[in-house]
Amino acid sequence: MPAFSAGSRLEANSHFDEAEPCPHWLLKPDGFEKKHLEALAAKFSWEVLDNFLRWVANEEVFAQNINDLPDEGTGKLVEVTIKYKNLQWSFSCAPNDLGGHEGGGELSKQPHYHFQMFVDGKPFIRYNDFHLPLHVMDIGFLEFKRANPKGVKRIVGGAGMAEILHEANVENIVNHTVSGSEADADKAPFQMDTLIFAEPGKPMKVEDIQKMFLDARAKGITVAKKAREMPNVRVETYVSAGPGVIEQTVRSGRGRAKKAQRDQDRTWREQQKRNA
Repeated sequence: MPAFSAGSRLEANSHFDEAEPCPHWLLKPDGFEKKHLEALAAKFSWEVLDNFLRWVANEEVFAQNINDLPDEGTGKLVEVTIKYKNLQWSFSCAPNDLGGHEGGGELSKQPHYHFQMFVDGKPFIRYNDFHLPLHVMDIGFLEFKRANPKGVKRIVGGAGMAEILHEANVENIVNHTVSGSEADADKAPFQMDTLIFAEPGKPMKVEDIQKMFLDARAKGITVAKKAREMPNVRVETYVSAGPGVIEQTVRSGRGRAKKAQRDQDRTWREQQKRNA
């Protein structure tokens, strides 16, 4: 397999040899067609392909082009959407895919996963085009994940938003995130919703709240962090994926309903910002 050491090498490696399957085929070099995916999946496990694409995505921007957030999926063992430049890939594996099921031919009866790929926003490979085989190591990993859903950690190079928004990181996100400009709001990796509760008998003053916003903007820190400096208040901050995080493309009708709700939530947050 060709070696990669930097983003520039990704574009430079455009070689395609039908006899030598390589993960870089998923970067769509000239000659790669949908029919070649089966040969690639036969040689390389799901985990190898998934890790490769995560690494590619993190060459462009760390984590926010990898949406593996459980609350944006439908509860499957594997649900992740990864983006790099004009390419977008998604993996999906449900518990019944891991065990094999009837329907979809002989390959569907074996442990398998589904894959989707978009190029320039247009479908190149769809979820239902193939039942791709899970390798022995994949099966062991996913069985462990099913039994220990919170016991699986990913190496830093392949980290996605699920690792970044883990509850153990929330405090660091609030305290160390740099506040961007309004022009960059659509690219923000995080959305912070902060609630401030005055202590009984000690009402907040409008001028104090205004000063807090102005000070936070002047210092380039988050309002969530600055609010914690206010006296006589209790502050709660909820951190979620921001508008700059790629949407997760799920393999389920339920996913469309959840996506509609997610879009509605994001629209509401943007409206609140405009009204602030």
